Amino acid sequence: MEYFIAILVVAVVGYFVYDRYTTTSSSSTIVDTASEITPAPAPAPVADANDNGVTSKAELNRLTKVQLLEMADRESLSVKRSGKKAEVVNEIWAQLRA
Repeated sequence: MEYFIAILVVAVVGYFVYDRYTTTSSSSTIVDTASEITPAPAPAPVADANDNGVTSKAELNRLTKVQLLEMADRESLSVKRSGKKAEVVNEIWAQLRA
């Protein structure tokens, strides 16, 4: 009977030690938010990358169509919004050269 009680006490103490060990180690490895997993987005490219005051056609081609349309709005340029990106680049570039 004494052996049974001793084994029971050791089992209960072992369970609590095991439970405490597993809960503290697993909670430290769990990531709480998605912001810790995903990297910060890259900065948006600018139209005049070399900052010389002249926007080249190559610099315009690096921008997305949405960025090109936003730039056209900022610069008060008339651009056909339904056109392809190449057409938008050509229109902006022609108006910036003039």
